[in-house]
Amino acid sequence: MVKNIRYSIEVDSKFHIENFLGNNNNTNDSFFWTEDHDHGGRQFFFTSSLISDMNSATEIIYTASQIIAIFQGIYTLLDRNRNGSNYFTIRNVYDIDSKRYLEKVQSTEIYKIDVDFSVIVASDENKPTNPIYILFEEICKDPFLTNLFFLLSNKVDYKMLYIIYDDIRFYLRTINDKTFLNPYKALLNDFTHTANNYEVLGFYARHGRTGHQPPSAPINLENSKNLIFDIIGNLLISKFNITLPDYWGMIYMDFSSVDLVQLKDILKKV
Repeated sequence: MVKNIRYSIEVDSKFHIENFLGNNNNTNDSFFWTEDHDHGGRQFFFTSSLISDMNSATEIIYTASQIIAIFQGIYTLLDRNRNGSNYFTIRNVYDIDSKRYLEKVQSTEIYKIDVDFSVIVASDENKPTNPIYILFEEICKDPFLTNLFFLLSNKVDYKMLYIIYDDIRFYLRTINDKTFLNPYKALLNDFTHTANNYEVLGFYARHGRTGHQPPSAPINLENSKNLIFDIIGNLLISKFNITLPDYWGMIYMDFSSVDLVQLKDILKKV
């Protein structure tokens, strides 16, 4: 665990991932855990080494929000069935040293990442075994990935997907890769034409009226999301040697045709 933990931040989660993130969280830096409540039920908490030396409640919330946004981005990418949902909501900040809650601060809307995440992966001790924390530490090693997963933490719409597309193209230019996106060229043309066109999306388009004809077959948001998310997955594998985990605390199954013995076998593997 993190040495000299000073703050515990109470977090709400709508999707019951507390137990998964609360297990095997033996990392050096940022993690979640659960505690039994005095009046029944459980509470979900978060902390990070990056906030331990801070004193201002505003600064703590601002920094913690950026860190948690990376976890939000991870779940948005992994959990396509519910992406765009708010997996984490910060509630109270408790100062363990002084044994008091800090003053409540209005949540800050984060526009970009300015936290230096590179410092939290310096130690080789307590390497994580939970796939979410392993992925988090890999993301923190690279500024492009950190920004990418921050972008993923935002609402899934054409604007967010287009910003990610632009950011990926910028990254590919920095490594002089002119071929990675070639297999997606036709679909990306449909996507960009749709996302830019006011006649298709109206107020939600990236541009106002330009006089350009709308695409003959606009690509809907669901297919646009799957296109960009597939590109991200392939980019992670080919450029960063990162394979996304198969299981991350959320699972969707159709049990309608599964008998009791099969169900028990399935649950043993989860």
